[in-house]
Amino acid sequence: MDTTLKGVSSMAVEQAKTATEFQTFQVHPQLLEYGKSSTRLARTDLISAGVQVIASGGETNLHAHGGEDAIWLVMQGKARFYTTGDEVVATLNQHEAVVIPREVPYWFESASDEENLVIMRFGAAAQNEERRRIDYQQRQFAIRGDGEGVERKVTPIEGKFFGD
Repeated sequence: MDTTLKGVSSMAVEQAKTATEFQTFQVHPQLLEYGKSSTRLARTDLISAGVQVIASGGETNLHAHGGEDAIWLVMQGKARFYTTGDEVVATLNQHEAVVIPREVPYWFESASDEENLVIMRFGAAAQNEERRRIDYQQRQFAIRGDGEGVERKVTPIEGKFFGD
């Protein structure tokens, strides 16, 4: 039996059937006067993508992620990453990135007074390891009430979005 349809293999036809499994997303978060927002953009069992917007007051605590390596890519603004002892490990400008292996302690903040930090996080899951957050200091803030700590105040800039 011929497994092609007008020059298309049966494998290609089967792959086309899975097109509904594709995830598309836009990086267009609302900008902030104060605080931090975090939006998951896409996720599979192996990879995830998200975007965070950090204004004044958007700092986080020293923590690590078990079971997942991450790439942080600055889209706008400037970010400063720290490890234990508040040692600076990277200061990133727009279009610069850092790779943070799983279980390596870090925290970061916006290093720009002029504009919001818009930063993307791409996570890659390690096989046979549970994804989890490891806090080395008490969480001072939580997003949407996740985890321990106080939910942070977020003040959006009405009608202003990244990419406009």
